[in-house]
Amino acid sequence: MSTPLPTSAPFALSTRILAGSLMSALVVIGVALSAVLPAPESVPLVTLAVQVLAGVAAHVLLEAVGYRTPALSTALTDEDAAAQARTRWQTLMVMRFAIAEFVAIASVAAAFVLPDGSILTYLGGAVVSLALMVVHVWPGARPVGKVADALEAGGKRSGLREAFGGSAPGPVPRL
Repeated sequence: MSTPLPTSAPFALSTRILAGSLMSALVVIGVALSAVLPAPESVPLVTLAVQVLAGVAAHVLLEAVGYRTPALSTALTDEDAAAQARTRWQTLMVMRFAIAEFVAIASVAAAFVLPDGSILTYLGGAVVSLALMVVHVWPGARPVGKVADALEAGGKRSGLREAFGGSAPGPVPRL
């Protein structure tokens, strides 16, 4: 006999499917580009260095703005707070995806424009973008916790951690 799923399970599942679909699109783009881009003769190290630096800049930007959201109003019911939390999570997740994906999209253009552009030019950017997505887009404990912390800053519980199978944080010990 199976245990019934919590009511938030469809949200968590659909969010993971969305994140996985967005992330796997980088692979599909790579497969399509491999048919039209030339085979690499060498690894363009300058291009790779620029891609890594762009990834670091994107990470800094994601940390600065990717988790900002107003705190939930304490006047909301628990159900309304949970609904708003899920909506804000999805909005922020898509925004973080767009920022993380930028390196890969710019690498598509670079692969066609640069004289030594090849499929490796795209792959370098795709790997950087995928790393950013694993850290900032996939609904793991870190991104969910950061958004939940922002939502709960005013004192209203969001239920976001619980929606993804986590537990609510305990009381903060005072020293």
